[in-house]
Amino acid sequence: MKIVVIGGSGLIGSKLVTKLREQGHEAVAASPKSGVNTLTGEGLAEALKGASVVVDVSNSPSWADSAVMKFFETSTRNLLVSETAAACSITSHCRS
Repeated sequence: MKIVVIGGSGLIGSKLVTKLREQGHEAVAASPKSGVNTLTGEGLAEALKGASVVVDVSNSPSWADSAVMKFFETSTRNLLVSETAAACSITSHCRS
C-alpha cells in the first residue's frame, strides 16, 4: 500500500516512514526536502498519485501566532484539494 507521509523527513515523520517500510508498505517521505511544499502545492499532485493513505505530521516553520495559523490553514486546504483530486481513500491530519 502506498502511504504518503507529509512531513516525512521530520522527527516524527521519519520514524513513521521507517516503521511503515518495515511493515512492507511503500512509504513516501514528502516534505520540502523531497520537493513537496504544502504551502504552495508544489509537488503534491505527483507525491499523492496512487496513494491509498496520506498522513500529515507536518509542522509550521514559524511559531508566531499568525504564521502558524496561516501555515496550517493553507497547507491543510492544499492537501485536501490534492487528496480529493488523487482519490486518496484515507487521510489523517495530526498536529503536535
